[in-house]
Amino acid sequence: MPEATLFEKYSVDTNVIVSFLGDGPDELYPIDAFAPQWNVLAAAFKDGRAVAAKRVSTELKKWERLDRVKEWRHGHRFVFRDIESDEQLVAAKAIVNRYPAYGLDMNQLGDLEVMALAKARGLSVVTLESTKQHSQARPKIPNVCEEFGISCMGLKDFLREEGGAEIGLTRITPAT
Repeated sequence: MPEATLFEKYSVDTNVIVSFLGDGPDELYPIDAFAPQWNVLAAAFKDGRAVAAKRVSTELKKWERLDRVKEWRHGHRFVFRDIESDEQLVAAKAIVNRYPAYGLDMNQLGDLEVMALAKARGLSVVTLESTKQHSQARPKIPNVCEEFGISCMGLKDFLREEGGAEIGLTRITPAT
């Protein structure tokens, strides 16, 4: 079984990458304003701590009208992991059996691969999805991860874990 490399810790969802590199409402954290945060994510990709499912690369094609997305995607092919193990297939099958929407909608396939990669390799999923509006027809990554025992975190928790004080994301304890 291809296990996580020594450094792999995170399986990153497409929405995290697009939140920095996208445009319009998809660009939640424009690189010019959030350069330190992007640099933490970029370093994690470069060092092999963060990886992404192969389907994330496919999903990024939607934004290739933007040169920065196209350049990043093509310059970071080393980030993307294909389905390489029975464990990934077993995880994907279990998730689809519980949430058939993942097998019926091509737009949901990326989420399935992100979670299956994390489950098979013992990684934490990093996503911008919230637990709100979770349903059988529109499952949300954090809810599914919790149900299947997959570690999951939002971007801010990833940044705290990886970047901490260097980017100003330390937790402040209120004075008593």
